[in-house]
Amino acid sequence: MKPLARQIALRGIVSALRRCGLPAGRRSGHRRASAPPGVRTLAVVGFLETASGLGAAARGLCQALADLRPVPVSLSALARTALLPAEPRPVATVDPGSTVGHDVAIHLYNPDVFLAAVRIHGTRFLRANALNIAVVNWETDRLPPRWADVLSLYDGLCAPSSFTARTVERATGRPVTVVPNFVPDRPPRCRDRSDSTYEFLCMFDHHSDIERKHPAAAIRAFRAALRALPADTRCRLRIKCHADTPGAVIAGLRRECGADPIEIVAATLSAARMESLWRECDCLVSLHRSEGFGLPIAEAVARAIPVIATRQGGVLDFVDDDGCLFVPGPAALRNGRQSDYPEWSGWVEPDTAAAAAQMLRVVSAYDDAVARGQRGRRRLVTVTSAAVVQAAVEEAIARAHGADRPE
Repeated sequence: MKPLARQIALRGIVSALRRCGLPAGRRSGHRRASAPPGVRTLAVVGFLETASGLGAAARGLCQALADLRPVPVSLSALARTALLPAEPRPVATVDPGSTVGHDVAIHLYNPDVFLAAVRIHGTRFLRANALNIAVVNWETDRLPPRWADVLSLYDGLCAPSSFTARTVERATGRPVTVVPNFVPDRPPRCRDRSDSTYEFLCMFDHHSDIERKHPAAAIRAFRAALRALPADTRCRLRIKCHADTPGAVIAGLRRECGADPIEIVAATLSAARMESLWRECDCLVSLHRSEGFGLPIAEAVARAIPVIATRQGGVLDFVDDDGCLFVPGPAALRNGRQSDYPEWSGWVEPDTAAAAAQMLRVVSAYDDAVARGQRGRRRLVTVTSAAVVQAAVEEAIARAHGADRPE
């Protein structure tokens, strides 16, 4: 559907749902008298079975809230990213078209899929007698048009980072609770010193916008670092992407690689195979232009793997200079580039020369880089643990019960 037609249709659906009493069976602007004494039943609605960042976030939320026994409600059929290849599925999901009894529903998908969800499933996934809370993931400092209209249907708003929370607050004029993604405790990566090759890893999902993830910057920085390494030092860069990554994207990256030791891993991996890739990684490189949270970075930090990352976005909530090798840069400019994002406001153009210097630093003083990774791992637990996520969700529920919504 063309953008204007989509906006008109979206405006009509939002108005109709408001007339029907959504969200939560009340008209917009009605205040609840008090916060609930406790949550009896909880649902998590999202892309639970997909090999995507949103899928990992939804599964992590279910895991963090395991004590509350959340009912997983799948919208995975609406996702662009492929399903996880592992069998059985990591969570048993309920079809969103079925009747799911719950008091609170946490919706972990963005307003851009809302229209399709209503068309396919009706409004049953947004139950009128439940408290509906949206977790918004976004990577610029402005929300797309009409998103605020969709978000007005929810009783409460959350975001995984302070970067995204500020964006949503500006667009909606409502308070937003930061509910970080849950990152499980992982065994620290112990490098086998018999392997003399330093393994750098960069990953992206082209559905999340290749211009935002910017793997070409990692390739350029790696190639520059290679030219300055001692002749007896061996390094390799792996670029991890999904199996359905378009051939034109792969071809463009191969042109960037030249004849240097860079491998493109175009495969949608099971959790076990992904863990093997982490075990072989000596340093994660994320020269993103923007991250709403930065889940791959958090996963690397959880394993005490050294990380080189752009100093931008949601990653700043859980890593600092003591636990990460940051790369600076000026504001990013589109300069005619195509992108899923209407604008790049709040984005940064990573300095590839500085990134190359950080790669050399990792190789020349790897023990220091590992010590930095261990410090980062200790800090991560204080930001993304299950206890922190549970407390944030409880705050969001209490806030939603006492909140006014705009008409």
